[in-house]
Amino acid sequence: MEEIPRLPDQYLANAREMVAKHKAKKNCKRCYDRGFLGVDQHNLLIPCPKCVAGDTLLVEWRQFVRDTPELTQLYGTYFEEEEATEQDAEQAGQPTKVNHPPGSNSDRQGPRGGSGGGRQPGRSHLTQAPGARRTPV
Repeated sequence: MEEIPRLPDQYLANAREMVAKHKAKKNCKRCYDRGFLGVDQHNLLIPCPKCVAGDTLLVEWRQFVRDTPELTQLYGTYFEEEEATEQDAEQAGQPTKVNHPPGSNSDRQGPRGGSGGGRQPGRSHLTQAPGARRTPV
């Protein structure tokens, strides 16, 4: 497995500015109004999924990486692979097909095949929300 290079400290301030621009919610209890949850072991910010628009932030971060030669050298190959698959899907005019392992619910025929409906695995009637109906309708 390939190791992700560590982000130089000088670019961490730029990442914080980008997160602050894409923050949609003012009072977030999850990130304490910072816009990010913390920093991971590679010195990369972890944006708050509750109050930050992740897609637009990622687009801006990719552009920043392309425009900065040092970051292009470190992370250029990571974004090239993702962009190539996205461009191939757009050219084909169809969304990319996800291959599921055999035997999963996605290959089953019928109204419930892969729809996510029905009882959740590992949840009994004892772990349902209080006041939920426990008898079949």
